[in-house]
Amino acid sequence: MIHLPALRQGRVYDSLERPRIASVRSGEPIAEVSQVNAGIIRRDLRRSTAEALRALPVRRLLEISREAGRRFMEADLPLGDGARQSPADYAEQLSATSGLPLTLVRRNMAKIAQVFAEMPTILRGLTRGLDWEVLDRGAGEQAGVPVSFYPVTEALGVVLPSNSPGVNSLWMPAIPLKVPVVLKPGREEPWTPFRIAQAFIAAGCPPEAFSFYPTDHEGSAAVLESCGRALIFGDVSTVERYAGNPAVQVHGPGWSKILLGEDMVERWPDFVDLMAASIAENGGRSCINASAI
Repeated sequence: MIHLPALRQGRVYDSLERPRIASVRSGEPIAEVSQVNAGIIRRDLRRSTAEALRALPVRRLLEISREAGRRFMEADLPLGDGARQSPADYAEQLSATSGLPLTLVRRNMAKIAQVFAEMPTILRGLTRGLDWEVLDRGAGEQAGVPVSFYPVTEALGVVLPSNSPGVNSLWMPAIPLKVPVVLKPGREEPWTPFRIAQAFIAAGCPPEAFSFYPTDHEGSAAVLESCGRALIFGDVSTVERYAGNPAVQVHGPGWSKILLGEDMVERWPDFVDLMAASIAENGGRSCINASAI
């Protein structure tokens, strides 16, 4: 059986506690995943690994990102116990445990690959065109005005869902911005964050930049508490719990709606394609899918 280890700041960790994830079609176990507890997470995150990324110039990290995108799409990458995962293996394993059709898995793979490849454009948007050397030195000039760059956290915590692999594209720019990531994968979808991390590492990124912690609710809370900034995907109770915390960016639930006004309701057949796509794109699994008409 496939074994997916944890990564403790880049170091492979095999836990005695290994919950299994099964095929949604057959119910047969597909893999077992090393699970870590909240105590391990808190202990690890007392130590910063940001210096490993800060030692590399942004231009080099962007080159690594481009190469990582190629490896994500084409290469056999490490799993646990010496095993390797081909792109076809990844697609089949993800489809089996998440229920996402292979067509949509491949579409999400292409989306993630595009983020790898277009990272320079993404960083220009996030930094409003800041010179890369400002990110390296921490200070400089833009349009004749003194500017500075200072990360507000030593690591970005990410509590991921199982609904769509494309959400992983949201944390990926942290790496060229020189911020390590602490990833808590969704129970049925550990494959994508692990493969992205392995692609970055294979392309030359410091392994210390990646922590991958399959864990329980207490462990998820430890990730959020131990990181200065975090992303979380969750239900209503999750949103309510963290809505007032400026350090935690909350995603979900979507509950998007399509509204047809009185002046347009008689023309509803004109909008059937839009309504169907809004509901069914990406298998209806994204938090932005329409929930009501």
